[in-house]
Amino acid sequence: MTMDNVTVIIESGAFSAEEAERYVRKIQRHSKGRTLKCVSFRLADGYLDLRYAFEGIPFERIRRISYETPQECKAV
Repeated sequence: MTMDNVTVIIESGAFSAEEAERYVRKIQRHSKGRTLKCVSFRLADGYLDLRYAFEGIPFERIRRISYETPQECKAV
């Protein structure tokens, strides 16, 4: 799918387009002066892997974010 000239790929997991749009907007806010080219999402094992690349930069950034739903959080 394409969102504001950014290629968005949802590789695996139950991840909605609204959530993807929220992350794309956040990346764009924090990377002023750069043009975002593509973002890839992969949800697995309680983590969300984000891979994104900018126009004119020869490498991609990779982030791993803990992604647990509230019912999965347990107090010990």
